[in-house]
Amino acid sequence: MIKFLLSLLFSFSCFASQDVELVIPSAVEVSPRSEISLYDIVEAKNLNDSLASELKDLVIPDSKANNMHKSELAKMLRSIKARFVLPSELKIIRSRGSISRMEVERKIKNKIYSQCSGCEVQVQISSVPTNMESDWSLDLNVDLSKSSVTLPIVATKNSDLKGWVVAEIKRYQSVPVVSRSIKIGDVLTEDMFTVEKRQLTNSRDTVQKIESVIGMQAIRFLTAGQVLQYGDIKKEQVLKKGQMVKAMFGTSDFEVAISAEAQEAGSVGDVVKIKNIDSQKVFAAKIIERGLVRIE
Repeated sequence: MIKFLLSLLFSFSCFASQDVELVIPSAVEVSPRSEISLYDIVEAKNLNDSLASELKDLVIPDSKANNMHKSELAKMLRSIKARFVLPSELKIIRSRGSISRMEVERKIKNKIYSQCSGCEVQVQISSVPTNMESDWSLDLNVDLSKSSVTLPIVATKNSDLKGWVVAEIKRYQSVPVVSRSIKIGDVLTEDMFTVEKRQLTNSRDTVQKIESVIGMQAIRFLTAGQVLQYGDIKKEQVLKKGQMVKAMFGTSDFEVAISAEAQEAGSVGDVVKIKNIDSQKVFAAKIIERGLVRIE
């Protein structure tokens, strides 16, 4: 009966949040810490800060510090709302050095996967400090979109003891790729792109979804097979300097339209200066669509 209830609780937590996946391998290396938590050993997808904090509070008992059975892991995880993949038995291995490179790699991957569950990530640790204590904390609040990153690391029991971890990251992700040549000034349409999995050297500058840039203009010549970068495009210019526009002002109950001359060029959403043809006064107006602005 107890086994049945434990199984029921475990099944409930598995399906309570399909977005979060926690995987515990059959063998895992960690630093020789005084306390080991589930956060130190788990491989995660979509792990948020709140759930990470909960996992840090789940400390493995000293009596189970080397091996744990699946039922024992499930019991520890019963309060966590996620989908679990657990081994029949977990073997915990301590690294010889004070910093397990495998543990660092795992934690960097978990952070990246929390922001991009569809990515494939490879992490290689280039260097770790040699004078660090085994109880340490890694600062993951850095830009992990680049191929080479430097992360601060500090001893948790001696904050004066600090250092740096250098990691090389390879990130593979499905992104829009140019399917045919695009000339400068061309307006982007969906049929200009295919979606392919590519290695990204700086994901922050890479367009992730083509829907977000449809209607923008190319500002440089783009060739087939090229990954689209934000630096390649700009908003489509729908207003030219000197163009006559319809300018609206007032409320929904009483609205007035006047003719005006654009004093600046701009795109939809931009605020530009316009000049009233009759009074010659200059106003600030937001571009609503081609040929239409609203006075702010």
